[in-house]
Amino acid sequence: MKSTDFSANLATGFRPAKHSCLIIWAFQLWNALDLAWHNRLHLDQRDLEILENFPKDSGLILAANHSDEIDPRVCIELSRRSHRRFTYMINVEAFEQWHGLYGWLLQRLGDFSVERSGGDQTARRYAVDVVKEGHDALVMFPEGEISYLNDLVQPFKTGAVHIGLQAITETRETNSSWTAYLLPVAIKYYYRKPIGLILDKKIRAIEKRLFLRANFFTFQEKIIRIMAEILKRQELTGRTQMISEQLTQLKEQIQEAQTAILSRIETKYPQLQIDPKAQFIDRVQKIIFFLRGQFSRKKLFSSETRIQLKNDIKNLKETIQMAGWQPQYIDLTPSEERLAETIMKLEREVFKLKTPRPLGNRDCLLRIGPPLDLSRYVEPYKINPSALTHQIAEELRNTIQSLIEKMPTK
Repeated sequence: MKSTDFSANLATGFRPAKHSCLIIWAFQLWNALDLAWHNRLHLDQRDLEILENFPKDSGLILAANHSDEIDPRVCIELSRRSHRRFTYMINVEAFEQWHGLYGWLLQRLGDFSVERSGGDQTARRYAVDVVKEGHDALVMFPEGEISYLNDLVQPFKTGAVHIGLQAITETRETNSSWTAYLLPVAIKYYYRKPIGLILDKKIRAIEKRLFLRANFFTFQEKIIRIMAEILKRQELTGRTQMISEQLTQLKEQIQEAQTAILSRIETKYPQLQIDPKAQFIDRVQKIIFFLRGQFSRKKLFSSETRIQLKNDIKNLKETIQMAGWQPQYIDLTPSEERLAETIMKLEREVFKLKTPRPLGNRDCLLRIGPPLDLSRYVEPYKINPSALTHQIAEELRNTIQSLIEKMPTK
């Protein structure tokens, strides 16, 4: 990167991409074989040609929905098939796994780190440079968090739009015809075989851990009862009355629990200037970013304070996970995929799993939507960047949601 000061980046914990052709080739080979066995990718040749025939001298940002842990690996396979090198924006916490060894690998695969608080200017500057140089396609997941909601795309953050428009604005100072595109990518998973028996086994294991009696309820009724029981045991809502097992009321109580946790932690750190009108996830991530920074300053705090910081980070992360519960997602006659995704999230909560595992081998469908030329938005962007980027982000989300809904059912 020509305009990025990496010494400053490393001082702030930023991890730049360090593509290694050999490591990328080896990982792509292993990844293709593993996906073929566990998450077989189905990609229409017409969709692949959109990427293959993309003008090499333009900026390109791939914006994909993020419903599963496997999504980045699906994009790695897309890179292999299209013969295009990708650079990936990945949350900084992933780089810290395996005592930093995983981060070393991620960098060689073309990943760079970003703090999800939304204020990581170093990562944003790096991303703009990637788009401006035009050699690599930048891959972003605008939902920000893994949703485990296979059928429902969550609200998009505006970072991808800002990055693309900033790249155009800067490049056109010397090249008036240059442009950058947003490319919608929709990913959806289907289980290859019926998983009813596995669902029943998983639910019984959760009920056993929670000491719930196994009654003759439907899968949906059992899952709703488990959600209500978790809320009641953690006493997250601060209510004295019974936690409801009705879908509408349970959804409200989950939201109330999230708000209660966030408010309690916000009051501990009055020095933080948090916009109360900001989205819930943005507020949570900003506090996590602040607390992680404090926790790293070990010599300045007592062991008790560090334990408090660690617990507050843990509780805030749980509020983000709770956002994915969404009881209405399994209303009426839910698919096995919807039930499985909900079970995965509840397993993570009950058994304290870091990464829940799919309930079986799956097929993965990938669809690519029409490229969005951002150059036509340059002038409106200069007038009202906030309103425009939110509008484009919502249009992008709707495009991907439409692609998912048009995918064939089993």
